This record gives sequence, C-alpha cells and structure tokens, in this order.
Amino acid sequence: MKKLKLVVLFSLGILLFSSITVGGLNQKSTFDLEQIGFVSQANNGDGSEDFYFVHITDTHVKHKMFDREEITRKIFESVIENVTSFDEKPAFIVITGDLVEWGGSGVSGALNYQAFVSCLYEKDDQLYANEDYSIPVYTTPGNHDYCFNRNLRNYHRFVDRNHVDDNDRYIVSIGNLSLFFMDSGPNYYWKPKFWIGIPGAGLYDCDIEWLENELSSCSSQHKIVLMHHPAVSRRNERGRMIDVIARNREEFVELCEAYEVDLVLVGHTHHAVVYDADENWTKYENLPLNCSQNPTLYVQSDDCKEGVHYRNISIVGDDIWLQGSVELNVTSVKYESVDVSDNSPCSNSLELVQPEKMIQYYSYDWILRYNHEAYD
Repeated sequence: MKKLKLVVLFSLGILLFSSITVGGLNQKSTFDLEQIGFVSQANNGDGSEDFYFVHITDTHVKHKMFDREEITRKIFESVIENVTSFDEKPAFIVITGDLVEWGGSGVSGALNYQAFVSCLYEKDDQLYANEDYSIPVYTTPGNHDYCFNRNLRNYHRFVDRNHVDDNDRYIVSIGNLSLFFMDSGPNYYWKPKFWIGIPGAGLYDCDIEWLENELSSCSSQHKIVLMHHPAVSRRNERGRMIDVIARNREEFVELCEAYEVDLVLVGHTHHAVVYDADENWTKYENLPLNCSQNPTLYVQSDDCKEGVHYRNISIVGDDIWLQGSVELNVTSVKYESVDVSDNSPCSNSLELVQPEKMIQYYSYDWILRYNHEAYD
C-alpha cells in the first residue's frame, strides 16, 4: 500500500511538472510573417522542376486525456496548416521520429497516435498533409515511439503499415533525389555510462548492409538519409559524443561519405545544428546553405513541440539548399514565423515524459524501467 501511495504522489508530480512545461509554450514572442524562409522556384510534384520539402521532427503529440488543452496536437496541426498554406506547395513532408510523447503498444499510446493522425489525411495507407492528397507525409520512428513497451506496434497500426516487414527501412524517390528512411531504434541502456545523454540503439549490421546495397545501386544525383538519432553530435565534458546512435555509428558515417550522401536529416536533440564528419559546425552557421558544395552534412532540426519549428530543403537545378530552422508563433490566429537558426551545439535541459498507465504499474521492476525511459 505504501508503494502505491508513493507512485501516485510521483505521478502527480510528473503531471504537474509537464503541465508547467507545456504551459510555457504560450509565452512565445511574435515574429515577422514575411520571413518564411527559402522556398524553391517551382513544384510540379513529379520532380520535373525545382521543388522543396519540409522537415518536421519531435512533435511529441499527446491525446487530450493527457494534455487537457491539447497543446501538442494544436501545435502540430498549426505547423501542418502553415506549411501547406504557401503559394508554392511543398512536394512532401518528412517527420523524423518522436511523433508522440509515448507510443509502444498500450492503450494510452494508441490514443496519442489517434491525436497525431487526426491532424492529417489518409488514403490507401498513406498519410497526407492536405485534403486533396497532394502532399504526402513520410515518417520514421523515434525512441518515444517505442515507449514504454519497447516496440512499435501502435506506430505500425496508426502511422505506417507499409514497412513493418522491412524493419521500417524504405526509399522515396522524386526527380533526381532519393531519400532513405531508417529506424535508429529505442533508447540504449546496455552500458551504464550511456545513461546520461542516452543514445539510440542504432543500426544493426543488416541495416548497414541494406543501406550500402541501396546506395551502391542508386542512380539519383542527390541522396538524403533520414532517421531519428544523430550520427554526429556534440561531446560532453569527458569527450564522449552523446545523443548519437550506439551501434554502427562509424560504419554509418563511412558509408555516407563513401557514397556522397548529401544530407543526414535527424531530430532527437531538440536543437538546430549542422555538422560534418569531422564534427565541424561553425563552418555551417550561415543558412541557407548550398549542400552540393560541401561534404555530407549531418543536420539536426529543432523540435515541433516546445519551439514549434520546421525546416525547408530545396532542390534547385543540380543543387540542394538547406534552410535554417523556422519558428512559428501559434498563439495568434495569424501565423507568424522567422528564421531562428540556432546552429550551436549547446546542451538542452531534460524533460520528464508522461507515464504509461502509471497508477497501475507500480512494481519495483516497472519503476526502474520508467526511470530509464523518462529521460531523453
């Protein structure tokens, strides 16, 4: 009985903390609507002309049962409405993981995904951003999509039914561009030294083999890899690279360099910064940036949760242009935005996530598991 009371009190504390953090979203300052970022010249949707697409990440949507004001859902909905309102429409939208605050296979995770997909449209098992089904939405899972059951059952049920048997690896090609979507896994806990700055489980040997086979046979001029966790990121005071994939990180970077991948687009860090394989980031502070004149760039985009961000990537002629992070003010009826690229590898504060059926799971084993999954 004492254990149950302790867990109830702990749950209330988590809920209070989360409500305070989310409530802070309404304190955003306003920005100039004219500053919507770099948009390409034309978009015919078939790759025959210049086009651009939108990168969104870390939406962390929660159902209204866990988010009374539906802040996270409204933020995501506002960003989708904003980027689809441009005169020049994006060819597609990509979302690189942490679609919901927790997913797994539980009932509450299913509710979160229902809130997420309610902001989109679906036709023939494909999600779209607009009602005329002209802007497809492609996704890859993040570590929060695995929480708390360390599986993607709800993700596959509500978001992507098409790539279950392919380990969530797939390719989308448009014009002279090919995008390689990969799953960088749940949180990695096998080594205690990783428990601070928890990395993603990473890529298995079969993932690396798949990527090498696909890259070697790819005839597209431009190649972009998308996953949730970075492969190149900042280092802590001990010199250890944190927040990155734990398995096959170096092998992945070598592949990208060998096959001249233009960009690796990720999220996870809730921070906007661009690296190269040598961990340089100061060279890439001035955006938009012509990526075709640079080596493989490892791009972390800011989140669509606290900061409400998105980023445009444009294919213009033979070049890929990387835009800075755009931040929306969603507290007003009129959408306002500004390029607020923060291209420095500073650390981010940790935030607790909401628990999965916290009152019911009060065994010692569950509490240990929750403590691991709670920090990202």
